[in-house]
Amino acid sequence: MKKKLDMYLIYLIYIFELIYTMSAMYFNNSIVTHKIEIFENIYQIAYCMIFIVGILYILLLIYKVGHHESIDLKKNTGLLFGIVFMDLVLYGFFIIPMLVSSPAMKMVCICFLIHLLICIKEKQLFVLEK
Repeated sequence: MKKKLDMYLIYLIYIFELIYTMSAMYFNNSIVTHKIEIFENIYQIAYCMIFIVGILYILLLIYKVGHHESIDLKKNTGLLFGIVFMDLVLYGFFIIPMLVSSPAMKMVCICFLIHLLICIKEKQLFVLEK
């Protein structure tokens, strides 16, 4: 269970991104004259949960690096690219609106940076030797 926890956290980001997008589509729909308050609450909760789960994922990566546990960066990066592709489809392949309005994209960019730093640390890239 502990080995796959990072993968499950990424899957949770998928789920909350879909909930966020579906509730945003309903909440922002101009055709609907009578808006249901529950969708506004779900919209806000899903927005916050994307960041909470993303921060938990980053903290788990830091924990695993600190305790020298193995991290499958290739699989995790592939799963994060799935979120990028999902957002590209949901936002009609417009990159700028996706980067501005999607909370999952903000977390994915941060996770990509963390993956890059872990890769640099593990492979000891850019180390000047004498």
